[in-house]
Amino acid sequence: MDVLGDLVHPERGTDELWIHRSGPRSRSWSGEQFCVEAWKAGNLLRHYGIREGTTVGLFDGSDPESSDEAPNAQAIIALFGAWTVGATVAVDPASLDGLDVLVGPANRLEGRELPPGCKAIGYGSRPEDPTVAHFEGERWSENPVQFPADVEPTDPALRAGDSERTHAELLAAGRRVREAYGIESDDRIALSASLSDSGAIIAGILTPLLAGATITLDGESTVTVAERDGAIRPSDVQTSEI
Repeated sequence: MDVLGDLVHPERGTDELWIHRSGPRSRSWSGEQFCVEAWKAGNLLRHYGIREGTTVGLFDGSDPESSDEAPNAQAIIALFGAWTVGATVAVDPASLDGLDVLVGPANRLEGRELPPGCKAIGYGSRPEDPTVAHFEGERWSENPVQFPADVEPTDPALRAGDSERTHAELLAAGRRVREAYGIESDDRIALSASLSDSGAIIAGILTPLLAGATITLDGESTVTVAERDGAIRPSDVQTSEI
């Protein structure tokens, strides 16, 4: 496994839950379903010009005013969609300059002034603004096949502030967290932190996917990723050391 898109390779998909949300099973995604949605998202982003060397801005739908700062599941799909085609993702970017596509809750994108050439894709409710595409609606009809993308382990994958993390660095950090905290396939990892912190992506998404564990956004868990006592703190998770 060399690049982040390998985590959603169709051969890895299983019937086990990868992303859990409370309520009917249809609200959650099995490994097989998540891989399909990730590749559909990648192919949708490709239609909007996203490929190697481009940058996708992402608002993750988390609520900083809430004590449970879980991201929206659609943001996780968009994250992997961008990685499958070789784009760099900037979560909660301080500036929109240099973005090629901005993905986020539809109500945060409508009426927003974007840089020239940047396109908006909103998830959640269907956008009323005709200049904002609907992430779920347009993704539904996409083909989940893997189109060739020239993605290398040393390519940038995540931009946080002034620093960038490569595919290889993020995967290595995810493996270190798994080893340091003993994460196994029967664990359920509660992700209760904004993806704007790379540590939340590493510990709350990459580590469970590497371990075959389940990510839960609003349910019971064996491990929690959050900035509070008794949890894996994203701020403590670095790509260089744990």
